[in-house]
Amino acid sequence: MFGDPERIESDILRRWAQQHHITVRDNSESGIARALLRAGAESLREKALEAGYARLAEEQQAESRDERRAHRARYADRVDRSYAE
Repeated sequence: MFGDPERIESDILRRWAQQHHITVRDNSESGIARALLRAGAESLREKALEAGYARLAEEQQAESRDERRAHRARYADRVDRSYAE
């Protein structure tokens, strides 16, 4: 599929490889395999980063909720103490 110059996949892979300074000469199987391996690794790395950022955002949101709850509790305690006096 990627070795067939008539297929769109081949053109896309060649353009991607060129952008990433990978040489694919005359439909060489090793060049195609190198480009596919690198494209797959980059894709997985991007997915891992996206997952990490999503997890970080969730943790920050949870911390924000906890901080807001603690702030409300401190405020309520101050109000309760001021009325108790």
